[in-house]
Amino acid sequence: MNPILNFFKYWAAAFLVAALVSCSFKEPPAVLKSGPLPNDGALCRLAIMPFANQSSYDQAANIFGRVFSSMLIESGNYLVSQEGDVRKILQQQRLLPGQQPDVEHVRTLADRLGVQAVITGAVVEMRDKTKYGRRLDPSLAVIVRILDADTGRTLWTTYNRREGKQYRKLMHFGLVSSLTELSERAAREILETWQEEGFKQCTE
Repeated sequence: MNPILNFFKYWAAAFLVAALVSCSFKEPPAVLKSGPLPNDGALCRLAIMPFANQSSYDQAANIFGRVFSSMLIESGNYLVSQEGDVRKILQQQRLLPGQQPDVEHVRTLADRLGVQAVITGAVVEMRDKTKYGRRLDPSLAVIVRILDADTGRTLWTTYNRREGKQYRKLMHFGLVSSLTELSERAAREILETWQEEGFKQCTE
């Protein structure tokens, strides 16, 4: 076989492998632990406070917050308080949407709903890139916190940033092109990392 042809085949294959690795490489979500979870991590009754929107995308907090709640319920049969009940209690406490809760807000919410922990966070980046009228390669960065129900103190803080191209396997196959799907992937990765770190699935 032609040695020059072999040379080009070798480098073409090496380039393809390098491209696939660089596109699909993803750092796992980063978890900072400030304290242990209640009940040794065996949490079933949870409340999710509305996420803050620190991005330029108008509906970022609503999109990711609802996706995260859905993924949480699916991942381990957790009992998550209704969004409407959470918002009603926060309104009664005069907490504005996106405003950071203080200790009393969290404690009152947890007491009224009978939950073991409260989850909140912020969307710090959400971009829906377009090209020739098509949505391609969206990006997302979120911070998610687990708060102690009794003290309101932050126990775990998690950061995850993702781009649609990171899920590409070959050419455009596997490419995530919608913000909803990217939110689902990012939320699922956070929950999987939590469970690996000791956030146990609900068995009630």
